[in-house]
Order: sequence, then structure tokens, then C-alpha cells
Amino acid sequence: DITTSKMGLNLPSFESCIVTNAPEQRLFGDVQVPCVLSPPATSGMTTTEHVSQFVKEYRSKIDQALEEHGGAVLFRGFPLGSPEDFNTFVQAFDGWKDLSYDRSMSFAVRKRLTDRICTTNEGKSGGLVFHHEQAQTPLWPSHVFFCCLLPALPGDGGGTGLVSSALVYEKLLEKHPEFCQKCETHGVRYTVYAGPEQDTSKGAGRSWRSFFHVNTKEECERKMEAGGWTWAWGVGPGGAELDADFLKCTTPKLEAVKVAPGFAGTKKCFFNQLIATTANAVEFSNVGKTGGYDPSKSECVPTQEGIDQCVRFGNGDPVPLEVLLDAKQICEENAVDVMWQKGDVALVSNYLMMHARRPWNGPEGTRKLLASLVEEENCTSFGEKLVAL
Repeated sequence: DITTSKMGLNLPSFESCIVTNAPEQRLFGDVQVPCVLSPPATSGMTTTEHVSQFVKEYRSKIDQALEEHGGAVLFRGFPLGSPEDFNTFVQAFDGWKDLSYDRSMSFAVRKRLTDRICTTNEGKSGGLVFHHEQAQTPLWPSHVFFCCLLPALPGDGGGTGLVSSALVYEKLLEKHPEFCQKCETHGVRYTVYAGPEQDTSKGAGRSWRSFFHVNTKEECERKMEAGGWTWAWGVGPGGAELDADFLKCTTPKLEAVKVAPGFAGTKKCFFNQLIATTANAVEFSNVGKTGGYDPSKSECVPTQEGIDQCVRFGNGDPVPLEVLLDAKQICEENAVDVMWQKGDVALVSNYLMMHARRPWNGPEGTRKLLASLVEEENCTSFGEKLVAL
């Protein structure tokens, strides 16, 4: 089936691109996750102009598929082979503004490649636990695009896991209702430990200069004060004494459960970074030292003490590690894994879906994944507008 776009290009029909038997897909009730779109071999989709027009022509259907398939759409087999191609693809989504790495508050060390494109994480230990992108900050994206430039070699891992945040929260409510009530009532406050320079050995190795987009301590303190953060210099986890240019800072109170936009209060999501804190706490305990989170090492097992140093409920109560580990297991049991192919793009709702990078054991440079973030223009917590730093 062929249709002609408003620009006069021949495009395959949307329905002819729908795939229902991809290895990544999994049924949850009657919902297939993710939606996979792939143009027929005879469709003539050979240029980025075709791809851009495909998005514009079928934007409403893509948005509908994103919502109906749990919050993820995988584009496979489209001609997207470079950062510039990916940039053109992202720009075709009219109305979605860029949340650049230069403005974001990601813990990760990344490199900007084009106008709207950056690397996913310069550290091999980053993103290994399910999380909502930047939900531990007052500035998070509404959606995330991932693009595979180079898939990992066979047997080296490096896929990306996706799991429904609403499903995870539903199962947590069944098993841990008191925990969920505290999440909804009190929210959480995260504590960050950062050095003055980027640490690419860690998934959470971003410097405070880069994280807050400043050059001096004075600038940093002004931003933290404006955003309702508390802080101390030269203090590490457990009160450890560090050099005076290391920062310990704690966020304002952030919601740990949010209603997904567009669902009129009917779909609550476990919107936070609590599960990922089981890894971040391990990395923060080594602030100032080289080395990141490696779940295969005995010294990388999270402890309640470590969690207490990195996150607490908004009323100051500890967040129980055993519940976080249970939540982590729930994620694994209900995840789908995208095993990347060259040119794949995944569009993910940052509210409906959590994501996690799967362990990758290949040589450096043998897996290349890019990202682009969509700005959320209404970042709030308990009805109050948050100050983006």
C-alpha cells in the first residue's frame, strides 16, 4: 500500500509497516509491547526525507500507537545511519522541544554530537537498573528517543530493557501497600555526591559543574538556593571527609508516583529513581575514586546504609532496601528487551515506561547508542512548579 505525502513523496501506508512478530514484542493481557514499525522492502523508503515525511504524515497514528502499546514504539528498517539522520528524524516530531544535555540534569557523562543528539552514557556501568530518565531531578524529559548506530557484537549483550511503570506500581501496591502510600503522601528527596570533574568510570559520574551548568561554587550555591536544595562541601556518604571541592546536595521534595499525562487520573506510574538508587548508592560511595557499579562484584551489593545516604522519604523516613530489591525483580519479570539492530530508533514515553541498559561486555567502541530528550514543560511536585536549574 502506497500513499502520497503532502510533499509529493510516495510513502508506505502506516498499516503496512505494523509488525506483530518481532522478537522484542510481548503480550501483557491484550496489549502488545512495544509497537514495532518497519517499512516493507518494496516501499522505497531510502532517504531521511522519506522518514521525516513518514513521521509528519502519520504523527497522530504514532502518538496513538505510543499510548496503546504501553509507551514504546520501535522504528526498525528505516534509513537512519548517522547522528545527523537521527537528528532529522527527531526534528520531524513537530511541537516537541529539545531538552539538551547542556540544560539537562542527568547524572550521566554524555557527549553532544549534533543539535539534538548526544551519546547515551560514556561510562559502561551506567543505566543498568530500571529508571525514569532524570526523575531524581526537578527537570525531566517527557519522552526519550534512542538510536542504534552500532549494535553490540553477538553474545556481548548491550540491549535495552523496557518495562511498564504502571504495571510495576500495580504489583507494588499489591505487595507493599504501606510503602506505596508513603511514596504518594511524602514523596522522596535524593542526595547527590559529585566531584568537580567528570568521572567516565561511573554511570553517575557527572561533575557538579556540568550537572548545575556552572563554573564556580558561588554560582552553584545560588542555583541550589533558588531551587530549594540543601548542600555541604567536602562531605561524602556517611559524613566522610573529602576535598573541599566535592559537593553533597539534596533535592527538594519530589513526587515518587505520578499520573501519566493524558490518562485523566487513571494510570499511576512509579515515577522516580528509587530502584536505580540501588546502583547509584554504590557509585556515590566511591565518589572521588575510579570505578563504577558492577553487579557481578561482591563490593557492589547495595546496603540499607548506602540507600539511607542517597534517598529518603520526604518526611525523613528511610526507604527500605528490601522493597527496592523486590521492585527491581518485578521490573525484570515484566520487561521486554530491545536487541538493537543498526538504524533502530525507540521512542519511549518517560512517564509510561522505565528503561535500563543491559550489561555489555564488548570492547570499547563496539556498541554505539545515541539519545535525544524531549523537554517536559510542566515539571511539578505536589502541585508546585519546580525550579529548573
